[in-house]
Amino acid sequence: MSKKKNLILFLFSFFFSLLITEIFLQFIYFNNNTFKRIAATDRYMIFEEGDIFKPYKNFFKYHSNKIILSEVFYKIDEDFLKEYSYEIVTNNFGLVQKNDIYKNKKSILFLGDSFTEGQGFNAWINFFNGKFKDFQLINGGILGTGPKQFQNLEEHISKNYEISKVIFLYLGDDLRRVPYNINQNTIDCLSDNKNCQGDESFYGFPIRDSDPTEFLKKLEKYRINYFKKDNSLKSLRRSIKNFASELYIIKIPKNYFKNKFYNSTNEKIIQNFSSIEYLIDKYNNDIIFIQLKQREEILYEKKYETIYAEKFIKEKSNNHFYCDFNNDISNFYKIDGHPNEKGYKSLYECVLNIMKSNI
Repeated sequence: MSKKKNLILFLFSFFFSLLITEIFLQFIYFNNNTFKRIAATDRYMIFEEGDIFKPYKNFFKYHSNKIILSEVFYKIDEDFLKEYSYEIVTNNFGLVQKNDIYKNKKSILFLGDSFTEGQGFNAWINFFNGKFKDFQLINGGILGTGPKQFQNLEEHISKNYEISKVIFLYLGDDLRRVPYNINQNTIDCLSDNKNCQGDESFYGFPIRDSDPTEFLKKLEKYRINYFKKDNSLKSLRRSIKNFASELYIIKIPKNYFKNKFYNSTNEKIIQNFSSIEYLIDKYNNDIIFIQLKQREEILYEKKYETIYAEKFIKEKSNNHFYCDFNNDISNFYKIDGHPNEKGYKSLYECVLNIMKSNI
């Protein structure tokens, strides 16, 4: 056998061995709860019934002056596991913080997604008690959003309040998000669980007074029936592709080569870069960027989108910093991936230190 064939055989055997090893290790991780990969369709985010979200033209907030109980469940094996339960407290402007905000007062605006909002725990921005030095603080973090939606919300807030400085907190995942809103079906479902069909993003239920298990079973039944309808060859190919793309034997070299040689032309990324550039042009040296490390990136490595966003921002701003949650996965929930109470306290301390040194 030629040296070339020997080399090909060796490389194939090496790759196949790594593939089998990773699949085996993933099953170990799943079974010992160290790091679970749960499909998004197994996640149920429930709010106590009532007025929750308030949609506008191109963004949404919460209703003002509310205390809203929220719980997240995951279907694992035959059980619905409650990952966390917490109260969302909104202020006079429908933002997630205890302190009301006032016009004609110098303000620092926090922009970001669910990590900035504080999903999974009472909003970490409340550790500041509403102010930093002579500035009032405004929590513009909204779950599930990306830079374009950050911009939409910033324009809404800055029309009403005096924004002196912006703290822009981001994850790599934010880069592929497009603006979304809360549709009427979801609003109706949040108001009364009898209106829920199962295809909504968020659900209402009287969780302070009743056990939601039967309601969750109803939602699960809808999802099972929905995916039966989508049980096509195309769907199977998509599932295989998604599974393969999450294997680190594929992801790590793919990320390496993408970071070295590839600049994305994805329309979502380009749109979000435009919004980041808009905010830099508007606030110049008064905008601070803070990259937040995700649990998965602590376990493995930074995602392509994280590195790509970091590179883009650093080319346009010198105010770029990091909060890495001390590289400790115990700062996160086991399944959901959001920071837990300890994690949000770590985030607060990191952001506070950055602010003390730069504001």
